[in-house]
Amino acid sequence: MVSQKFLRKSEKKWGEMIETYMTSRTPLKAVIQIVDLRHKPTEDDRNMYEFLKYYQIPAIVIATKADKIPRSKWHKNMKIVKEALDFDPEDGFVMFSSETKMGKEEAWKLIEEAMQ
Repeated sequence: MVSQKFLRKSEKKWGEMIETYMTSRTPLKAVIQIVDLRHKPTEDDRNMYEFLKYYQIPAIVIATKADKIPRSKWHKNMKIVKEALDFDPEDGFVMFSSETKMGKEEAWKLIEEAMQ
């Protein structure tokens, strides 16, 4: 069994490695951040988005599992996610379902636009 101390140490190393990669390389065109539409973003989700905004890295937020909630709750859940992230309207946001392929074309469009 893996100890909590080992896990925290590993998380810290990964975090430092990711931060170094994202801030010291050729500027990124965008970062895709995946969140679960069914739930309020976690503290890690919020920290990552805040990190991207702090370093002025464009983000494309993809809210997955849209097919797992009723269509009537999409707007409510999207609002919860955006408010929790303090979402910047300059960034892309896509509701996505890998099962139904909803949002696939929109996601690709945002990615292609970011690459230009």
